[in-house]
Order: sequence, then structure tokens, then C-alpha cells
Amino acid sequence: MLVLDTPSLGDRSYLAHDGTVAVVIDPQRDIDRVLDLAARHGVRITDVLETHIHNDYVTGGLALAQATGATYHVNADDPVTFTRHAVRDADVVEVSPLMQVRVISTPGHTYTHLSYVLETPGGTASDAVAVFTGGSLLVGATGRPDLLGQEHTDLLVRHQYASAHRLAHELPGHTPVLPTHGFGSFCSAGSGPTGVTAASHPAARAADPARGGPALRGLGPLRRRLPGLHRDLGPGRPHLAQPRGRRRRQLRRARRLRRLPLTATPTTTPTTT
Repeated sequence: MLVLDTPSLGDRSYLAHDGTVAVVIDPQRDIDRVLDLAARHGVRITDVLETHIHNDYVTGGLALAQATGATYHVNADDPVTFTRHAVRDADVVEVSPLMQVRVISTPGHTYTHLSYVLETPGGTASDAVAVFTGGSLLVGATGRPDLLGQEHTDLLVRHQYASAHRLAHELPGHTPVLPTHGFGSFCSAGSGPTGVTAASHPAARAADPARGGPALRGLGPLRRRLPGLHRDLGPGRPHLAQPRGRRRRQLRRARRLRRLPLTATPTTTPTTT
């Protein structure tokens, strides 16, 4: 299991492989990092999975799938027009004879949010290797339920509560939780201890979705209403060259004014778990 950190956004992407082929979860826009990582480990990317339509960055999922010929898996209920493999709750993505991914519907951060359980084909539920939870279960918290507007928040809190309890009930207690958000991301409703499993997560132990507690409602201030990065057509090919001249000066000025574009992410060193 390989982790790609993007500290500037407080997010993570994941690459899981069996020594030959790999699946990538929630890749960032700068897909060169993912391609380099796969090349260093000598694996071929065959599947790209999106847990949800993100509000804090433009996905690299479509571009990565196009660059590698991988299958791009997106929730069937997301209204997109680009080519994708539509997945739903209980679907199984057979990556290789050694690796498969089971789809679990986990609404709460968004209405169409999905989580993915990494498993060994032919195994039992107790053989779950990890669960990629995107903006559902985070590290000691959950994804914010208020990013779609206050009119949706109460319902999404209840969805998030139900999703947390479903993951804790259906997965072995030792299953590691591997979220996309929650490492300083504004998509997180709080923070908590590292090394969280599905069973030990505080949101899964919350008794009342109406009250929620900090794991569900520990929300920081939202400085502005999110623009709603609708990607019905899918983002275009990323420009990965280092900025020069006027563009470089614009980025420096944006940093000083705290207006750095959400798609501008630095190259980071991958870590292994």
C-alpha cells in the first residue's frame, strides 16, 4: 500500500498493488506523481476509483485513466457525461487474481459518496485489508456534512452517522481506515488520533445522530461558499510543467493573498503503509 500525501490540501491518494497491477484511489490533479510511483514499483495501473466528487481539488482520475488505459470507476448516480464505469453499492471490482475492491455506499460528506474495501478474492469478510473512506470516516472525525449548504446539513449528518455505523458493523474490527481528507483539509469536521480502525472510530460509537458530537459536527468556519466544482464533462488534461514568467509571479502573489488555486499542489514524497 503506497500513500501520496498532499499537505497543502490536507489530502491523500492511494496506490495499492499486487506486484504486477495497481488500483489508484482519489488521485490528485498532478498525475505525474502517480505515474512515477507506479513506474518505480514496476506495476501497471488498471483501475482508478473515485470516492466522490471533490470540493477541495480538481480530480486527476479521468486524466490518469486516459493516460494509462485504466478503467475509471465513478458512482452511477453522479450526473457526469464523460466515459466512466458506473459502480453501485455491493459491486465488486476484480483488479487481479490477488486483489479485489468491494463498493460500499457511504453518503454523508456528499449524497453519492462511496467507500472501497480492499480484499483478497475468494476470502471472507474477515480478510479485508483496508477500507478507503474518502470523505466518510476520517482520522478520528468525518467529512464535513455542510459543504452542500445548510439546507442539506441535517440530513447529511444522519447519512454520515448511518454510514459510520454500517462500516463498523460490516467490516472486521481491525480494518484500517484510509481516508482521502482529514490531514488539515477543510473537508474534515475535526481531527483525532491516528491508527483508527472501523470499529474504534468515534463516529461509529456515537449514539445520537441528532447531536452527533465532534466526530460529526466539529466544524470549523467555512470562509466562503464553495463554488461547486461540477465536472459533468470531466476536467481536461493537466498542465504539469513548472510555471514560469508571468504565471510564476501570479502564483507567488496568490500565495501572499491566500488565494492559491485549489489545483496547484506541490510534489510530495510518497510514504508506505
